[in-house]
Amino acid sequence: MGTSPARPTQSNASRMTPFERIKAVCRGELPDRVPLVLLLREFALKYAGVRFSEAYSDPDTYVRAQLKVLQDFRLDAVCDLFVTPAVDEALGAKIVFPDDDPPWIPEPSVTTAADLEKFVSLDPLSQGRMPYLLDIVTRLKREVGPDIPVMAWPSVPFRTACMLRGSQDLYRGFYRDPEFISDLIEACYEPCLAYGKALIDAGADIIFTSNPTASTGCISREHYETYAHATTRDMHRALKSHGAEIIIFHPCGQWHDRLDLLVELEADVLHFDKVEIQSFKSEFAERCVYMGNVRTVDTLLSGTVRGVEIETQNCLEKGADGGRYILSADCIVPRDTDPAHLHAMADAIERHGSYS
Repeated sequence: MGTSPARPTQSNASRMTPFERIKAVCRGELPDRVPLVLLLREFALKYAGVRFSEAYSDPDTYVRAQLKVLQDFRLDAVCDLFVTPAVDEALGAKIVFPDDDPPWIPEPSVTTAADLEKFVSLDPLSQGRMPYLLDIVTRLKREVGPDIPVMAWPSVPFRTACMLRGSQDLYRGFYRDPEFISDLIEACYEPCLAYGKALIDAGADIIFTSNPTASTGCISREHYETYAHATTRDMHRALKSHGAEIIIFHPCGQWHDRLDLLVELEADVLHFDKVEIQSFKSEFAERCVYMGNVRTVDTLLSGTVRGVEIETQNCLEKGADGGRYILSADCIVPRDTDPAHLHAMADAIERHGSYS
């Protein structure tokens, strides 16, 4: 059982900028209030009256959507057109782009070791959809300036390997052809890292990574350690060396049997959905900031304004004590969420989000 961390120092009591606020939390200080960071992609597009197809054809439509939610819901960060599998596409994946839904990969593109021979040096500035996404980051940063951080998403190698091979076939490969699976994941490392570095060069302040394919419900702790852990950690380390000011990692799903490994990923912040706030902070607060975890479906999508207020206040009461906490939903905010529910979160921050 961990020990309670020393009481953090209080940052400048005057009103802080959003980026100052987040950096203070990551330094173990107490900012003026708990930061509010939400993953608003499809919600932001619908709220701004923009279709997905428009966001992938006119970068300014996406930028305007992010600026609108930033202002209206008093957020502390904006995000790029995240979870677009641009690296996967550049490595051979076929992507379906619906008119008004997120893009997806319908079938594996890597089936044998021979397919790895077509992996060539990736140039994010010239290949596929990556230049378009980098341009969005640059435009966002130009609009928000230094006081508001831009979050940008590169895939981690294990996730991209799952997209290229197909998750189920990759998992079977742990037993049938482990050398091929290891080679595939290693082959994905440099392309994922190259795109992450390009995002930083384009203006991203915070690198946000995620992995929905290595949770307890997908693979064992042993397989996670063998195939996913080191490449994610090394990528985070390299991106910090390249200039990422903050790394946020979202372990999507249930990861209860490998929390000790997660805090070794060299991420500044872990964005949880199913990990209890107080128990995590009691053991790991000195090593990592907790971000989360108002429920996206039960509360934000299907709940009531009063329910959002209660759950947000409950998260703040559990998380704010001692600092090292950022308020968020537990995952991507659903498109059809009532805007009043996000206003309720922002209002709750103003009333209950002080560290004093």
